Amino acid sequence: MGNARSMTGFGRAAITSGQVNLVIEVSTVNQRGLAVIVHVPNEWSELELRISTLARETFQRGKVTVRVACSRVNTQGLDLTEPLRQLRELAAKHGVSGQPDWHVLQRMVEKQMGDSGVVPLDDTVSAAAVSCAQNAFKACDAMRATEGEALVSDLTSRIDAIEALVGKIAKIEEAAPSRLRDRLLKRLHEFGVGIDLNDERVLKELALHADRCDVSEEITRLRSHLAQSRSQLKLAGAGRGLDFLTQEFLREVNTIGSKAAEVETTKAVVEAKTEIERFREQVQNLE
Repeated sequence: MGNARSMTGFGRAAITSGQVNLVIEVSTVNQRGLAVIVHVPNEWSELELRISTLARETFQRGKVTVRVACSRVNTQGLDLTEPLRQLRELAAKHGVSGQPDWHVLQRMVEKQMGDSGVVPLDDTVSAAAVSCAQNAFKACDAMRATEGEALVSDLTSRIDAIEALVGKIAKIEEAAPSRLRDRLLKRLHEFGVGIDLNDERVLKELALHADRCDVSEEITRLRSHLAQSRSQLKLAGAGRGLDFLTQEFLREVNTIGSKAAEVETTKAVVEAKTEIERFREQVQNLE
């Protein structure tokens, strides 16, 4: 499979094989892991494992529900040449004269199909069912791919928005140490406390206070996580990786918020958390 896919999709396929009409539908919805549920006629229970295995090979994540429906081909439209030959041989063997009864022929065919109305599961029917399931899965995967393109577009715009806010925070915080120093000195002056700016202890205290408010490391890591997210969006099965990175987004932004001494930074952090939450909600839809 190619790029990132949505976990929401639907596919349907139909096929006729011999005496059976087959219709297979598959629907997929969001789920953290992969769960496959297959509904088949009771007489075809052995087919369940084959279709389930095929589904697990096709889909990586989500709840996958497969429904297999079958119906008998109308016996009125069947080729009765072979049953007619068999019935004539049987009549000759037992010395029965006259023409074979049409209803007897039809009953012979229906008996082969089974009294329940479900055609017995032989190799031919089983192979047809697997082929039909493959077609249904392909249709579903195509829908998931289309939905995935829309999700990737939206998530990319979210990353752009978060990056812009991170850039805004970085610019604000770049000048934060000097503003913090000025505010501290002004406050001390208001209380009549004289400060010698050449005093090593004062300089050390100011440096320590500035270090506590420094968010440069968090910004660096956050930018790295955002870059990784862009790369992830180009891959199939990106959902789990992006789910992890989203948690890292929030962790770094929360740390920035707790360290920040600037009101403007706090406002930008709130905006960033809103965008990250929107990003997280959309990631839940990705395979």
